[in-house]
Amino acid sequence: MPFQQDNAWPAGLLTIFDHARAKHTTFDNRYYGPYDKLLNYCFGDAFKFYIAPQNPPRDDSCDAVDFIVFLVVFDVANDRPVLFAEVKDDSWAQKAELRYRADKQMRDHYALMLDECRLPRLWGLSLLGTSMRVYCGDTTSFDVTPPAIPRPEPSTRVLLPSFLAGEWELDILSDEGFAKVKELVTDILTHT
Repeated sequence: MPFQQDNAWPAGLLTIFDHARAKHTTFDNRYYGPYDKLLNYCFGDAFKFYIAPQNPPRDDSCDAVDFIVFLVVFDVANDRPVLFAEVKDDSWAQKAELRYRADKQMRDHYALMLDECRLPRLWGLSLLGTSMRVYCGDTTSFDVTPPAIPRPEPSTRVLLPSFLAGEWELDILSDEGFAKVKELVTDILTHT
């Protein structure tokens, strides 16, 4: 069945994620295939959208080391982004510093892409394994939600373990995760 008519993720997709999680590797693109399949399933096979993997940063910054998978969904009619997903390993959810970096990198992507989106909103998914945090960039006001939580001063201070804890509580593969993704895709389809 097409995504818009389904009420849960297909069993085959869940099996693909189970296989990816069973690899027990880190800093590997074990989630590339599953998320590519998930996004293609969500946007259908009507050739109105395409999913494009993005290259890692080319500089010597820590972003190049932190990079795992970055996918952008483009609207074919305008060749503009409508949604992007940055995927990190599950272990990123366990450390405050890594959660901070994941949030910062999402905001950096918005800084580069929000003005290219022709829809009212550019949706972003930060995925730490299957733990999801949803972002929304307003293309009129250029506000990004959820609002940024600044790093405590001084910036040399180590983050408390509770910093941004609980912000990636929604499992994309859960019923609630399915409903949230369906809400975003419906919003995108309504405005294209």
